[in-house]
Amino acid sequence: MDAVRKLSVSPYTAAIEPYSDKVGVELRGYLVIPRIKIIYSIVDNVVYIEYVKNTWLSEQTMLERMGYFIE
Repeated sequence: MDAVRKLSVSPYTAAIEPYSDKVGVELRGYLVIPRIKIIYSIVDNVVYIEYVKNTWLSEQTMLERMGYFIE
């Protein structure tokens, strides 16, 4: 919950994920602990948590689970 509170106060501090260009949505990633990363987007000053990712999971698998089918 601390990570979510930090994102609500400063949502633009996390880096834009490199695969954002592929999906056409600006996704940012905030590393909570070494194995857990929150993937989120910001729309109209609202933070939307898109995915909570185990960092061992491939980006391709994560994007497919999110509904983006990229080859």
